[in-house]
Amino acid sequence: MDELKNRAGERFEALHVAAKSAADGGKSRVQDIVSQAVESIRKVREAFLELWQNELFAESRERVAAWSREAAQRIRDGTTPLSPVLLYEELVALFKDRMWRRSMVIFVCGATLGCSAGLAMGYRASRREPVGPQARALHATHPHGVLLVEDAAATGAGPGEVLVRVQAFSVGAVDRGVLRGRGATLRSLITRTPLTVGRAFAGVVLDAGPGVVDFEMGDEVWGCVSEWAGGAAGELLTIRSTRISKRPLSMSADAAASLPWAGTNALRALRDLQLNPDTAKGKRVAICGASSGEGCALVQLLGTWGARLTVLAPRHAAMTLQHIGAEEFVDSDDQGSCWRTLEQVATRSGPWHCAIACPGAHTPSAPNATALLKSTAPRNAIIDLRPRSFISDRLPAPLSVVFAASFYMFRLARWIAGLGTHTDWLEDPIRLTAGLKELAQLVDKGTLTPVLDKVYMPQDFENALAHACSIDALGTTVIRFP
Repeated sequence: MDELKNRAGERFEALHVAAKSAADGGKSRVQDIVSQAVESIRKVREAFLELWQNELFAESRERVAAWSREAAQRIRDGTTPLSPVLLYEELVALFKDRMWRRSMVIFVCGATLGCSAGLAMGYRASRREPVGPQARALHATHPHGVLLVEDAAATGAGPGEVLVRVQAFSVGAVDRGVLRGRGATLRSLITRTPLTVGRAFAGVVLDAGPGVVDFEMGDEVWGCVSEWAGGAAGELLTIRSTRISKRPLSMSADAAASLPWAGTNALRALRDLQLNPDTAKGKRVAICGASSGEGCALVQLLGTWGARLTVLAPRHAAMTLQHIGAEEFVDSDDQGSCWRTLEQVATRSGPWHCAIACPGAHTPSAPNATALLKSTAPRNAIIDLRPRSFISDRLPAPLSVVFAASFYMFRLARWIAGLGTHTDWLEDPIRLTAGLKELAQLVDKGTLTPVLDKVYMPQDFENALAHACSIDALGTTVIRFP
């Protein structure tokens, strides 16, 4: 019996040694591949910099700069900067040089081959199935549907990223627009995730990638996910650390998820209107669709800052809005434009310094600034916070290809310049960490309180979206993962 145990122990030890040696060998091979890839990228970058500093390219840059200065001078002199005859003469002068012609041909061929290879590799990589931990998530289906998936894959936290366990996320009118194609073109160039709903979220950090120093496992955070960046409707969410911040400790996950998207939209409107605690006092402000999450946030902030508020909302929201700071309530009419309703109110009580249209406001016609605003109001005193379609979604097929190639080339140029491959530059800074911290400070001071409407389960997403887009909604609708 002892001999049998000894033999079994020896075999297990041999298996352990073999497994350890195999793991060490695999690790060394991976390290070799990574080092070779890094060295290749370094050599390509050095070659590009050497080519960029070539005398021919330097001369070309000088010619372009001289031509730009001449064009600017012609504009100041009142002459046509791009005369066909002048343009022809410039092109003839450029292409007389044989070296220049050959260089241009090489550049065009290289750019064409490079863009084609990049698009082909990107398309091939996009067809690969994601691997990683699995969790529940809401995936968009065609057409305009949403399916609850129990085993959705989530990627781990990479450099500068964090893995968040989402406890709750908000839905609203912007999600309906996303399901109908809003931001689809830009989203397809940035991410391959099927998550397209859920704009604001609250959760707990499970893991922090390399380079992340502001967050660690267990931190309670909140954040926003824009329409072009996917969605937050997944139990596990990998997101850049620049797009989240620590949420107020006094708030539950449901209440915290209702505020980031609506609150940052409200702060953006106040920034554009240049309203703050020093400038808002005594100003008359009209808010259409005040029963939305954005409207409730605006009413609280402006009311605290001493503004005189006129709000348009359904009748059932009157008491709540007046309690949080509204001075004058106007019952909104679903059959008519809120701008026309405001014009009628203006004839009785006078015009406003500024007006804001929030999601849910019925505004089929353009606002009449003369009838709504005071004569001293600036031109941009009417702000529309309702989601609008992106220009990229309206491009025809040939221009979409040009847009995609230009977008990838721009990201490559940013990487070469050392700015990274992230897309934070597409985002409004108010939705990044700095804006979310400002929002948290307002909550801690008691200036802002989330107005939570209803809380649904993930399987009731359709009912939640229908309620959030109806006139019965008051505040923000939230979906919670049990």
